[in-house]
Amino acid sequence: MIGTAGLVRGSSKKQRVAKKSLRELQAQTRLQREALKQQAEASAPPPPSAPTGPPAGWYPSPQQQGATQWWDGVRWTEHFKPAG
Repeated sequence: MIGTAGLVRGSSKKQRVAKKSLRELQAQTRLQREALKQQAEASAPPPPSAPTGPPAGWYPSPQQQGATQWWDGVRWTEHFKPAG
């Protein structure tokens, strides 16, 4: 067995206890952060849904006066017909 001839001292009991306490506190902090993150994700409001417009159908055209234009529920199409 090779010794250190007293030149290197091992950690004291006080140091070992302090290191153990630090590790325990770090583990508790990590668990608390994870719990808070999960709680925040669970209580977050749902993302906003896409705005809804009028249903698909023939409507007075915003482009050609006196005509109707097909609205597909999202956008105007290239389909026109005379109003009436």
